[in-house]
Amino acid sequence: MTLPAPRPAQSTESPPYEPDPWSATRHLCAAAYLDDGFREIALSEVYYQPRRMVAPSYGFDLIPVLGHCLRARNAAIFRDAAIVATFVVVLCASWATLLGVLAVLIALQVVVETRGLARDVFDRLRGGTAADLGTLGTRAAVVGLGWVFVFLLLVFSTGVLADPTAALLGNEFGEPSEAPSSSLTGAVLVAGVLLAFPFSFSLWRQNELSGLTPGNRVTTPVTTPRLEQIGLHQRGNTVVYAGFRPFVGAGALVDSWGFAQRLIRAEPPAEESLNGLGAARPRAATERDREFAEPPFSAAEVIDHVRQDMARLLPRRAAEEQIAGLGVDDRVFVAGTEVSHLTSETDDETIARIIRHPTTPARHQLVCQVFAWGGELITTVYVHIAVQGRSLYLELSTTALPPCADRYRIVDTIEGSGAGASWRAARAGLFGAPGTIWRAPLALSRAVLSLFRTSVGPISSVRLPKGYDYGARLGIRELGSETRVRNFVQLQDVEKYQRLIERRVIASVLDFLDLKGVDTTEYRARAASVLQVNTVNNVNGHFANIGGRSQFAAPVEVRGSGGTS
Repeated sequence: MTLPAPRPAQSTESPPYEPDPWSATRHLCAAAYLDDGFREIALSEVYYQPRRMVAPSYGFDLIPVLGHCLRARNAAIFRDAAIVATFVVVLCASWATLLGVLAVLIALQVVVETRGLARDVFDRLRGGTAADLGTLGTRAAVVGLGWVFVFLLLVFSTGVLADPTAALLGNEFGEPSEAPSSSLTGAVLVAGVLLAFPFSFSLWRQNELSGLTPGNRVTTPVTTPRLEQIGLHQRGNTVVYAGFRPFVGAGALVDSWGFAQRLIRAEPPAEESLNGLGAARPRAATERDREFAEPPFSAAEVIDHVRQDMARLLPRRAAEEQIAGLGVDDRVFVAGTEVSHLTSETDDETIARIIRHPTTPARHQLVCQVFAWGGELITTVYVHIAVQGRSLYLELSTTALPPCADRYRIVDTIEGSGAGASWRAARAGLFGAPGTIWRAPLALSRAVLSLFRTSVGPISSVRLPKGYDYGARLGIRELGSETRVRNFVQLQDVEKYQRLIERRVIASVLDFLDLKGVDTTEYRARAASVLQVNTVNNVNGHFANIGGRSQFAAPVEVRGSGGTS
C-alpha cells in the first residue's frame, strides 16, 4: 500500500552532524575480513541456503556484505591451498626437509608464545596486578617443553639422530658431512615460503579494509545469480521466518503489549438525555445492550487511518513535524513451514485477506521503523490491529538493533588506515602465521566442502514441498551487532522513538473510535495504564521493564565472533 507523498518541507535546513548512511554496511563488510566466524556463518546460513528465505536488511545493504564475504573467503582458500600444496611438494621431495620445516614453524610458534608470556608478566608487574603463579607456571612449563621439542626435532631433521656417525665423524673420506647443513637451509627456505602466504594475506586484507573507511561508498566486489536473488528477497514486504522469532533481523525484543476493546456504542452526553417534553430518555442498562450488532468498521479501515496519521511524521518536513529516519510500511510475517514458494512479495489483495482473517499463520503488521545513527541503531515498532469477536485488538511490539561490534569499527579509526595500520598488519601476519599454517588443511577442507555442498542457483519459481521450514533463521545485521548499545544516548533514543510512535498510534486509534461512535471509556483507561506503567518503569529501572530492556544498558563483547584470518 502506498503512502501519500509528503508535503514540501517548510525548511531546507539540514541537521547538524549528519551521520554516514553507509556506516553499518561498511562495518559489516569489514567483518568479512576481520572475523572468520562471522564470514563462515554468513555464507553457510544465508548465501549457501537457496531453499531458505533471507531476513530483511534493516539499516544496511546485504549484497556488498556477502560480496566481501565471498571475496575474503576466496582469498583465504587460495592462501590455504598454497600452504597445503607446498607441504605436499616438500613431503614428496624430502621427508627430512619436511621435518626441518616443521621444526622451524614450531620454533616460531614457541617464540610467539614466549613473547606473549613475557608481555603478560610485564603488564602485570607494571600494573601492580597480582600474578597467578599457577597459570603463569603452567604456561612457562609448556613454553619450556616447546623449546625442548623444537631442539630435538631440529636435531633429528638434520640427521644427527638419524645417522650420528656420518653427522659427527664425517663421510667415508673423513670429510665432514654437508647433508645436515643443506637440509636445514632447505627447511628454512621452505618455511619462509610458507610464512609468506599468511603474511601477504594480512597485507592484502589491510588494503581491502582501507577501502572501507568513512566517506567511501561501499561497492559489491563480486556478482552471482545467488546475490541477485538475495537482493530481491531482502527488500520485500513479506518476512518468512523460522522457529520462534517472527521479527528476525530486527534485533532483540524490547517491549510488547496489547489489549482488546469491546465495540459498544458511546453513551449520549448528559445534556442530550432529556427529550423535548422533559422526560428522561431510556438508557442502555448493560454493555451488551449497547454492543454493535455488526462491527462498525473493519481492521483494514483502522490500519488505513493509522497509516495516514503516521505518514504525517515522515521526513522531508519541518524538523518539529517529523521523526527523522522514520519509515512506515505494511508487512506480512509468515512461518516458514507454511510457504511453498520462496518469494518476499505479497500482493495487496492477499494482504487485505490476511488483515481480515488474522487467525492464519500469516500476520499483518504496520511497521514503523526509525533509521538512526547512520543505520547503526534501528528501532522498530510493529503495530498489529485486528477486529475479532466483536472487539478491536491492538498490539504493539518494539525491537531494537544495537550498533555493529566495536572490533569491526577499526575502519573508522585513524589507526585503522595508513602506514601505521600496514605495519601492524605485517606484524600480525608474521606472528599469526604459524597458527594460520596449522589450521590451513582443516580450513581448506571445510571451504571446499561448502563450495560443493549445494547449488546456489535461483529457485524462486520452483514449487517446494509444503511443511518444511524455509524461513530465515538469522539476520546478518544481528550476527555482527553488539548485544547492547554503545552509550546512554542510544539507549535514550530507542526509548524516545518507541514512546513517540506508541503515543501517536494510541491517539490515532482513539480518534478513529470516536469518529465511529464507539465508547472509548475502556480504551482510554487501558491506554493510560500502559503509558503510566512504562513511565514508572523508565524512572525506576532506566528502561528495564517488559522484555528485558536492561540488556541494552552497556556494551559487551560481540557474540558469535570467531578468530581472525
